[in-house]
Formats: sequence, C-alpha cells, structure tokens
Amino acid sequence: MYGGFILIEVCDANLASGPELFDLEDECNGVSVMENSCMSECELCAARSYVFFNGELITADTTGSLLSLLRERIRQETVEQMDTST
Repeated sequence: MYGGFILIEVCDANLASGPELFDLEDECNGVSVMENSCMSECELCAARSYVFFNGELITADTTGSLLSLLRERIRQETVEQMDTST
C-alpha cells in the first residue's frame, strides 16, 4: 500500500482549478489538492493550465492534458514509493 503524500497546489484563478482536479483526492490515495488565492505565476496562469506537484511546476495546454499528466505522475510516484519500501 502506498504510504507517501502528494501535494498538488493550484491558483484559484487558473483553468485547472476545477472539480476534476479535486476529484484526484478521491481517485488517488495520498493526494491532497490545495487551492491558493495567488501563486505569483500570473502570466502563466492567464495562458495555460498549471499546478505545482510536490513543489515542481507542471503545465499543459489544456486542463484535460494536465489531468492526464498528473495521473501519470501520481502513478510514477506510487510505484517509486513502493519500490523503495521493499
């Protein structure tokens, strides 16, 4: 069982800040989505969907593409965590 913690941070003004992003908390064990009022990335925020994934900036042209990237990163993190715990 995965025992790590994944923090996804998103600006409340960004297109990615929709219910689909917050659904990741229910879909994936150990994922927490935090919505912030501003993340000081205003130019990026106006142009693209983005989040910070455990402090790492991840961007995509669309929210759907971003969600796909996030699901893959979550899968990778859980596999890596399981590999290091054995």
